[in-house]
Amino acid sequence: MRGRLLLVLLAALFVPLYLFVAAGVWEQRAEARRSAEAGYVIPSKFSRILALDHKGVLSDFLLLRTITFFGERVMADQPLSDKDWRFIIGSLDAVTDLDPYFLDPYILGEGLLTWESGKVEEANRLLEKGRKYRTWDWQMPFYLGFNYFYFLGDNNKGAEYLLEAGRLPDSLSFLPELASRIGYYGGKSKEATVFLKGILAQTHDRQLKARLEKRLLALERAASLEELVARFKKEHGRLPENVEELVAKGYLQKLPEDPYGGEWVLMDFGRVFSTSKFVSAGNGE
Repeated sequence: MRGRLLLVLLAALFVPLYLFVAAGVWEQRAEARRSAEAGYVIPSKFSRILALDHKGVLSDFLLLRTITFFGERVMADQPLSDKDWRFIIGSLDAVTDLDPYFLDPYILGEGLLTWESGKVEEANRLLEKGRKYRTWDWQMPFYLGFNYFYFLGDNNKGAEYLLEAGRLPDSLSFLPELASRIGYYGGKSKEATVFLKGILAQTHDRQLKARLEKRLLALERAASLEELVARFKKEHGRLPENVEELVAKGYLQKLPEDPYGGEWVLMDFGRVFSTSKFVSAGNGE
């Protein structure tokens, strides 16, 4: 009985002490993760030699390290520096040099380097590598077409890549029509949502998926406003003075919120933008 009482007393003393120490250690680890610098990426010509017959295993490890590095920055709400992005780009290059047929790094690169950092040229260079090796895969020219159309404003180039994607096996049936639409109209948010849904369908990382879903919601709301602007113009022979006139004329009960907290702005050519530029304030996106 006395032994059991002693154990209870010891537990009452040491369990709170353990929890206190453990909390401090966890906080120190969290701080270390927040302050950790980007690591060194072994050049592909050396990593291929080091990997020997295990290139697939090494490419998996490098991709996991890249995803973990990005995820820790997101969890710590810490903006990525130029050095961080160089590390990510170098890592994705190394992964795809080791295994150029590996789909996941191309999808990750498309999601990170375009939406998160604006490094579209680097994303395109990675996708061109995928296009060279994954010759059967319609997704490589599909994402290239999206980047040229949406980020670089080159509708003709975007349409060319989409037509190429549409000729490959198992591609989406509406790609040729989409190519013709962006080649003629260009710059429409509705078409952009199609691309983003395609990226989301292939994205498995939770943090990246959540950020892309937020952008998709913003694009869908911009697209719905643009459709109402087009309807207003058809019925009134002019563009509305601003998006607020859509509410005043009964096209909407109220304006949808920009998920990023910005204000909707109607441009002279009927496009609807947001003052947020679809970037969350203060988080470095």
